[in-house]
Amino acid sequence: MNRLRLLAVAALLAAPLGLTAQIDAPRITQAEFKKLIAAKNVVIVDTRVADAFKLGHIPGALQLPLEGRLTWPPEYENVVQVLLTTKKPVVTYCA
Repeated sequence: MNRLRLLAVAALLAAPLGLTAQIDAPRITQAEFKKLIAAKNVVIVDTRVADAFKLGHIPGALQLPLEGRLTWPPEYENVVQVLLTTKKPVVTYCA
């Protein structure tokens, strides 16, 4: 896992514990995102709360809510495993 992906995963995993990781994660354009989706070469993570996710989300997105959590319930363990083991780029969004 490259350093940037490791830092991004660390930031996602630290957020519910109230920890912050200062990383300069690159932003991508909508066109770049569409290319990743078309190539099926991306893990998409929606970091909004469950109610917002249920109202609508990017198809194929995994849900891992960051707001207001100290720990994730067991149903999110598979998402954490995906983040820790994927070799694909990880794209997160919250809106």
